[in-house]
Amino acid sequence: MQVRLLIGIFSIFTCLLLFVLMRNYIGAINIYELPEISPYELAKPSDLQHAHSPDWLDRLSSQSEREFIYPTSELQVKLLYANNAKKSIKEVFRVSVGVINDYQFFCINQVFGAHNIEYSYYKIGENIWLVVATEDENYLRSVLDKLKHYAIDYTLSKT
Repeated sequence: MQVRLLIGIFSIFTCLLLFVLMRNYIGAINIYELPEISPYELAKPSDLQHAHSPDWLDRLSSQSEREFIYPTSELQVKLLYANNAKKSIKEVFRVSVGVINDYQFFCINQVFGAHNIEYSYYKIGENIWLVVATEDENYLRSVLDKLKHYAIDYTLSKT
């Protein structure tokens, strides 16, 4: 008899608890309102002129050290095969650029690509050597002089 009484009391207590929880939950749902959000408006050109420049832009323009910033770490390498070099009338030159960082290698790739100069490279220790095929040595020297702008020193030798 005591077990039945305890089960009955526990059942009534559980039902009352569920009733109170459901009532409070339904009341909370009815009270809740969605916040009003204004539509997004694009900035007008007149507003952009008065906007403060970002902090990183100020820091970048005030730097005295020469740090390189470039858009990608992806490189394209064109290989110059011995068969192709022998078939053409181009002369093959070796250019030693020494130890360079990723940005300087990126610059070499961009400068040579802009001047349509075919090259391949290899590395001995930390030094990088370029193998360049061109018809005009003076033109190659003028292109290599543009690398000095990127703090790249070179030595040119004919193979």
